[in-house]
Amino acid sequence: MHRSASGALVALVLYGVAPATAAAGAEEPYGEAPASASRPAYRTLRFEEDWSALRDPAALPARDLFDPVKFIALSDDGALWLSLGAQARTRTEGWSDFDFGGVPGDDTDDVFLETRLRLHADLHLGPALRLFAEAKSALVTHVDLPGGATPVRRDRLDLQNGFVELTPEIGGERPLVLRAGRQELLFGAQRLVSPSDWTNARRTFDGATAALRLGAANVTGFWTRPVRVRERQFNRDNPGNDQFFGVYGSSDVPGELWPGAKLDLYWLGRARQNATVNGTSGSERRQTFGGRLIGTLGDSGLDFETEAALQLGRVGDASLRSGMVSSELGWWLVDWPLAPRFFAGFDWASGDGRPGGKAGTFDPLFPLGHRFFGELDLVGRRNLLAGAAGVTVRPLTGVTAGLSYQRFWRASNRDALYDATGQVLRFADGGSRSTGSEIDLVLGWRFDPHTQLGLGYGHFFAGDFVEQTGRSRDVDLVYFSIQYTL
Repeated sequence: MHRSASGALVALVLYGVAPATAAAGAEEPYGEAPASASRPAYRTLRFEEDWSALRDPAALPARDLFDPVKFIALSDDGALWLSLGAQARTRTEGWSDFDFGGVPGDDTDDVFLETRLRLHADLHLGPALRLFAEAKSALVTHVDLPGGATPVRRDRLDLQNGFVELTPEIGGERPLVLRAGRQELLFGAQRLVSPSDWTNARRTFDGATAALRLGAANVTGFWTRPVRVRERQFNRDNPGNDQFFGVYGSSDVPGELWPGAKLDLYWLGRARQNATVNGTSGSERRQTFGGRLIGTLGDSGLDFETEAALQLGRVGDASLRSGMVSSELGWWLVDWPLAPRFFAGFDWASGDGRPGGKAGTFDPLFPLGHRFFGELDLVGRRNLLAGAAGVTVRPLTGVTAGLSYQRFWRASNRDALYDATGQVLRFADGGSRSTGSEIDLVLGWRFDPHTQLGLGYGHFFAGDFVEQTGRSRDVDLVYFSIQYTL
């Protein structure tokens, strides 16, 4: 490890362990808590939790300290009830040679602390009407890195979710859920639509959604506007300038065709009045058509996931055409010691071959970029070729450890290198396609149903393209996080 990265690691331990003694929160690097047949589970979208099972707590085999606030009866028959919840997270990050060393004079080594608190109230006014509100506070200590405390790191106090929900009775059932107001969106593997939980200030939208359950299928239609973080003012969307809408469907594949497989199909639209894409400015209309298939290959222990999308539209006077493909093959050896899962993956996202002409750079819309291309977020799903391989193991109950390696290239050497937020890191017309590689070590520990700990280290090896376009130091990140949920 680079000397300054070693110093960051020492500072991280000294700076990061202290908050651990407080009941603050942690990053969940390995997904949601497993659902129980008898108890509800905490979810990434807190409004998807259903605590009505606590209407009769005696029917549950076990109780939890916070059960009294998860179901508060407001009427004798239990039709009116309130559920309260919260989540606190603290994460310490230590960086060395951020942004490949920046430019001369930049401070690219730093250690800082991010904290996030979420509080929500879920009021059920009978079986058909519900009100949900969630507040969020995201804070960070002083950040010396280039760009400082960006909006994804700090949002002092604001409304994260606030909507009214209707579930009308249709044919004796309630298959339709209508929501209007501020709400987070999450679809599929979160490659294109996600609340972006890794960031300190999560993403949210203003608008309406309609979700319909049809047997084994779920279809959600939505029309929204992305909400912009305004640190010292109430967050709001940008009326008329950025609209996000579409339909997302998901269904189990019939067992006689492919047991255990699942298929997603979607159309996602985005309209912006003042957009700039690949040097072309004007009104943007972008349509994304895609699908995702996940499943297993018989009894081999092999699992797979593949997703592909095509984008069509216009920006200004220029036409727009781009696409992406993502795939992963895993092999989970459940009966082996440590239950290892080996995996290999491939990703492609188009880049622009003629700057100033047809726009060809894929737009990942509102993704959870951190989940797919390494801990450092130096690479995003734009102008990308990537290969990955790794292994995860489960040495103890509730503990998962992972080692992964990824190699990155530009799909087009006439387009830029983009990070996970969509920002241009380096641009050059020509030059090498090779942008670098990254190795990551991560550890997640679900200490109990409420407490999660995360520890990670990532090292990015700068490639030829980075060396050709400026400073090219290798980048290191170490983080430690704790999350507490009730």
